[in-house]
Amino acid sequence: MNNEIRMAQTLPVALENEVFDLRDDALAFLDENQIDLALVKITKAWELLPESKFNTSCSYLILCDLAGILNQAGKHLEAKAILEAWIHDLKTSGYKIYETIPFILLGETFLYLKESELAIAAFKEAVHYGAGKRDFSEYPDLYFEIAKAKIIDLEEIQRLFNKETSQRLSLSSKENVIELSEEISGQIESLSEEGNVYFEDEAYEKAILVWKRALNLIPKPQHTFAESLWLESSIGDAYFMQKKYDEARFHFNNAMDNIEEIALTNPFILLRTGQLHFEAGAFDEAKEFLLRAYMLAGHEIFEDSDGKYFEFLKENVKLES
Repeated sequence: MNNEIRMAQTLPVALENEVFDLRDDALAFLDENQIDLALVKITKAWELLPESKFNTSCSYLILCDLAGILNQAGKHLEAKAILEAWIHDLKTSGYKIYETIPFILLGETFLYLKESELAIAAFKEAVHYGAGKRDFSEYPDLYFEIAKAKIIDLEEIQRLFNKETSQRLSLSSKENVIELSEEISGQIESLSEEGNVYFEDEAYEKAILVWKRALNLIPKPQHTFAESLWLESSIGDAYFMQKKYDEARFHFNNAMDNIEEIALTNPFILLRTGQLHFEAGAFDEAKEFLLRAYMLAGHEIFEDSDGKYFEFLKENVKLES
């Protein structure tokens, strides 16, 4: 197997924007529990992707959303088919497999289909390809426990999954979606722009103070608002520029915890997180996050950083020439 990194096919900007607009529409319908309409939008987004559909700059997000929405719509066999096709593409690409989420999603789909034994195999395969607790963190704890063979009884696995599913449905039906008022959103935007000016002038402490004022306007739990991801990562970046790595790590970890936006698909956040692990001497974690950033954005993401980070990655991973 080729140990080089498989680079995703970059889409034209207009097409990428169209795909992500459809995805945004799908997620908006999902928030309103209009699952059928969400499925229509995310399916259209998937259909727009050119060949190879499984390896474009948009494929990962669209496939994750498509599989999840299919399962929510009760179309588990369709979810199974798309996930198995995705995994087949990964396994036959000739490149080393780094993406483990499709295996986790397939395991979840098998649980919906009451195929506990196949679910166990899928979760274990995710671990085989490098999935750790962080990769399972957005899913029920049950999945990681199955992957690590802490629960092996098939009937017990299915019972716990059914219980977990019922609880999630109950919480979803009772959940009140809180949105920021226009006034608060306007204040956050104004403070964010003020912080940007300070940051560009390298007045990092002033930028941090302004951004923290903006962050304090967001109600708790802040990790449920998309605005907090940008503010946390901006504050973390300002600390990073001053080589205050502990403070930077705290805020980038907060950004990683955001559940409204997926930090693991943001190349800049992945880059900074990898660099912070490097500075802490956690080189395995540094390699993981720097590699993720490279896979999403290529060499260009490293251009404004100290060359030592990209040299470290090249020394530890065979990159595509």
